[in-house]
Amino acid sequence: MSSKNKTNQEKCKSILELPEIRFVGFLDYMGNLVVGDFKPGLSPLKDEYERKKMFMEAVLRIRTRQDFDENLGPVEYAAARRKNIVTMTIPFVDTILFISAEPTVDIDVLARKVLDLL
Repeated sequence: MSSKNKTNQEKCKSILELPEIRFVGFLDYMGNLVVGDFKPGLSPLKDEYERKKMFMEAVLRIRTRQDFDENLGPVEYAAARRKNIVTMTIPFVDTILFISAEPTVDIDVLARKVLDLL
């Protein structure tokens, strides 16, 4: 594991300690999970194939939003609230942090906590 991935794995571990977090991982710009994991003891809501599709969609959404960076400024984070889960993406230069959290979470509060840990 490269030192960068090790650092990202350590970031994931810190974020997973937040009580509302279900999953955290860094994705490359092809939607591949580079490092990350679920909170211990948690059952994923989607199988591996469906998670891969979700990761690719998240990357596509972030890349599309970046088309507006010049006029609107860069995306700090993007979130979607669903009935059973909240997902959040935070773009970096060559990776995207993907997070899933409990549906009751306050999205803005969670985003600030995560950004403070990074």
